[in-house]
Amino acid sequence: MENTVNKHEHNDPKITTQPLPGFDPEIERRVSGWFNSQRPLVWIPIISRQNFPDAPAHVLANAEQFQSQFRVPIAEASDLLSLPDNVTGWLLPDDEEDTDVACTVRNGEVYVLGVQDSRTGRRQTLLGELPDNRVIS
Repeated sequence: MENTVNKHEHNDPKITTQPLPGFDPEIERRVSGWFNSQRPLVWIPIISRQNFPDAPAHVLANAEQFQSQFRVPIAEASDLLSLPDNVTGWLLPDDEEDTDVACTVRNGEVYVLGVQDSRTGRRQTLLGELPDNRVIS
């Protein structure tokens, strides 16, 4: 479920936001607030077959145990452009332990999105499935 795309060209310091189908203004508000308040953020890659299609299953299983060790510090929005292309990861404030915000870089554009389980359609977070009544702030 993609929510917004933040377009940022490598040579252009200006960041613009463009809503996509399924846009969730709450996620955009939250992420904008994190950057506006200059909160230190981290990006943690999602260890999955979709992100790493060529990795053997046993390597993915082992890496998943250490997922939180792959934290990439994010100080400002332009830092997102240094993330690996086509790898979706969780985005959250450094002092928090759960998030329902993910992001990925594709062809020089940063996509900020919510995550749904492709089998169940239920919202997902870094720590697992998000119950219908739970809100992440």
